[in-house]
Amino acid sequence: MVWLGVLLLLGMAGGWGWMDFYRFLHQPLAAPVLLEIEKGWPLARIAETLEQRGVVTSANWFMLLARWDRLHFSLEGIEQGAGIQAGEYECALGETPDLVLARLTTGNQVVHRLVIPEGMTVAEIGARMRSLGWEQVETLLTDSELPKRLGLEGITLEGWLFPSTYHYRKHDAALDLLVRMVKQSQQVLHEQWHNAAQTERAPTAPRGARAMHLSLAEVLILASMIEKETGQATERARISAVFHNRLHKKMRLQSDPTVIYGLQRAVGGPGYEGVLTRQHLKEPTPYNTYTQFGLPPTPICNPGKASIQAALHPEDVDDLYFVARGDGSHVFAKTLAEHEANVDQYLHHHPPPKKR
Repeated sequence: MVWLGVLLLLGMAGGWGWMDFYRFLHQPLAAPVLLEIEKGWPLARIAETLEQRGVVTSANWFMLLARWDRLHFSLEGIEQGAGIQAGEYECALGETPDLVLARLTTGNQVVHRLVIPEGMTVAEIGARMRSLGWEQVETLLTDSELPKRLGLEGITLEGWLFPSTYHYRKHDAALDLLVRMVKQSQQVLHEQWHNAAQTERAPTAPRGARAMHLSLAEVLILASMIEKETGQATERARISAVFHNRLHKKMRLQSDPTVIYGLQRAVGGPGYEGVLTRQHLKEPTPYNTYTQFGLPPTPICNPGKASIQAALHPEDVDDLYFVARGDGSHVFAKTLAEHEANVDQYLHHHPPPKKR
C-alpha cells in the first residue's frame, strides 16, 4: 500500500512517529462527510479542511501521505503522479485516510441527477437548472447565437433539449449539460427519421412525415404539439394523424397549446392565466394556429421519443378533429358535424382540464 514506504521512513526516524502515524492510518471515519475541494487550493488548505471536518485526525500526517502517494519509483527515476482534484466529494462511513486520498486523487466525486420530463419548455428547464445552482443559465438559453453554434436551425433551443435524466457533477458547466441534451435530441431524431425511411419504402406503407415532405425541424415541431395535446400513449399516433390530415388538406391546425405558447411569449399582449378564451384564439401571434396556416415557427416544448415516433408514424385514419373528453383522453371525428356534436357533449357539459 502507499503508506508502507512512509512507515518505513518513520520506523527509521523513531518508534514514536511510527506509532502515531499507524494510528492515523487506521482511524476510520465515524460518519459520512460531504465536502468540497475548491480549484487552486494548496495541499495544506485541503489537509486542514479534512482535519476540521473530522475526515482525518491530522493535517500534517495527511500531507505526508499525499506527498508520498504522488511519488512513482522506477528504474528511470522518481516521477510525480496525479494530485488531488477539485470537486464535491462524499467520504463514506468507515473510510481510512488512504481511501479518502484515493477518492480525492481519482476524482470520484458526488454525482447529481437532473430530470427533464417530456413536454417541458426551455423556460421551465432554465428555471429547474437555476434552482440547482446554474444561476446564469437563462443567459445561455436566450442567446440567439447559441443554436447556430450548435448547428441548429432557428434562434431557439426549444424542442432540442431532450427529456431524460442527466447525471452531472457540481462544477459541470451549464453549457456542457445543454450540449449533451441537444446531442441526445439530434441522435433520437435522426434514428427515428432513418427508421421511418425504412418503413415508408414498403409498398403498403401509410403516409408519414417524410411523404408529407416535412423536414427534421418540422417533425420536431409536430412532435412538440403532439406532446402537449395528450398524455395518453395510445392517442399520440391518432393525434398525429389529425395534424397530418389537416396539413394535407391545407386546413388550419387549430391547436390550443400553440396558442398558449404564443401568449406566454408575447410582450404587451393579454397574457395567459390558465383559461383559454375566445379572445385568446384571435390574438395575432406567430403561434396562433387558429389564425395562421401550417406549423408554428418553432417547437412549443421539448418532446420525448414517443411523440417524435408519432409525428413520423401517424395512424392510418381520416380524422380531422378531436376534442377532450374531460378525463385526459379525446374523442375523434372525421366531419365537422360529428365534431360539433362531440364539442356539445364533452366540452360544453364537461369542461376539460387545463392543457399541459
